[in-house]
Amino acid sequence: MQKGPRIYYETTNVKSLRCAPGVMLGMVKSYLRKRFFAPQSRRYSTYKWVLACFCLLVPGWQVLPAASLSEAQIKAAYLYNFAKFVEWPADVLPPGADILLCVVGNSVLDGELQALDGRKAGERTLRFVQHNYTDADLNNCHLLFLGSSEKAHFVVTLKALRDAPVLTLSDIDDFAEKGGGISLLFRDNKVVFEVNLEPIRNARLHLPGQLLNIAAIVYGR
Repeated sequence: MQKGPRIYYETTNVKSLRCAPGVMLGMVKSYLRKRFFAPQSRRYSTYKWVLACFCLLVPGWQVLPAASLSEAQIKAAYLYNFAKFVEWPADVLPPGADILLCVVGNSVLDGELQALDGRKAGERTLRFVQHNYTDADLNNCHLLFLGSSEKAHFVVTLKALRDAPVLTLSDIDDFAEKGGGISLLFRDNKVVFEVNLEPIRNARLHLPGQLLNIAAIVYGR
């Protein structure tokens, strides 16, 4: 699949894709804000999530970004937004602390995930760290992405983490079904994700309801 420019989605300043010209996106932003949301309202967080994921989620538009963005870039954009909206316990991720994005194994996402190093995720900074699945300090990660090369033993890694406050992610097909936190999958010419709430609850993490509403499958609901 042809790669396009590296684009990620900001919470309050979503960069338009070729599928959504800036003028149209501006109209959508204005409509959502005036029709449903007001700053500092309880529903404003919903507005931010809808806006952040708009180009990826609008029916009929999901296929079009693939012409200008690779599958890996779109999956990395999802992961970037997860880093911004998932909540960790205060004792695990205190104010101002960096978010550690750890990667184990090889994946087509490798280059895109490395490019997230140093990017701002809200008020925090993402830090990319490469690991081996046998490393003892995986519990110190905040996000742990397991590459497709880990298909044979990702379940062992998940069991070793136990209830550590780590959001596990992968593009392995049955990852969420077998105990992983979030699977990023390419189906029917679009990127979707699945969520397993049991390991996420055990890890004491909180996912926004808006995220769960747009997941393809939610296990353990």
